[in-house]
Amino acid sequence: MSSILEVSNISKSYDNGKTLALKDISINFKEGRFYTIMGKSGCGKSTLLNILGTIDKPTSGEVLYGGKSLEDISRLSDFRRKFIGFIFQFHHLIPVLTLKENVEVALFSNLNYSKKFINEKSIKLLTELGLKNKINSLANEVSGGEKQRCAIARALANNPKIILADEPTGNVDTTNTKVILDQLKKYQEQQNCTIIMATHDLSIAQSSDVIIRLQDGKIISSKENV
Repeated sequence: MSSILEVSNISKSYDNGKTLALKDISINFKEGRFYTIMGKSGCGKSTLLNILGTIDKPTSGEVLYGGKSLEDISRLSDFRRKFIGFIFQFHHLIPVLTLKENVEVALFSNLNYSKKFINEKSIKLLTELGLKNKINSLANEVSGGEKQRCAIARALANNPKIILADEPTGNVDTTNTKVILDQLKKYQEQQNCTIIMATHDLSIAQSSDVIIRLQDGKIISSKENV
């Protein structure tokens, strides 16, 4: 199983080094595996995800994608669009657009996609997430769980090789949690995608392939689920 994303001895500090969010983190993420990152609030989970997704940069250390340093990639915005799907705790949908239009926004950035393909792809993703009857509803007219499921569809739209999810089920009920988790695991298996998810939910962590625990910005354990 090949490495897809690797962090080598990364640290992240703020306030001119006064606050250390991450301390000498090294992880080798393998292609097609589901990783969960656990730890108390403030332990560095979100900071790590932001660095993995090139939203933030480490103060020291190196991030590698497929063995290539991200420092050598000239257009990180294109890299993010092509290879990474982001899922946040809060959906960040555009409230005045329909659910279908919110998914289409992610697809419009690819100039190779036809209007027909964009239309069919957005409908397919929303249907798979149980939103067939809400496709033309405005984002501000649906429930919180439905908003988050739409955000999952948007994250999957461009067939990312890596999904970075920051507490994606933190604000939804158990029914929506199951729908979200089932769809992500289905996508992982079908596309050989790597999922890296920060969560407080032990039941989600136990369904992943690897559980990584952070404490005070350091890795205290990394365990394979058998």
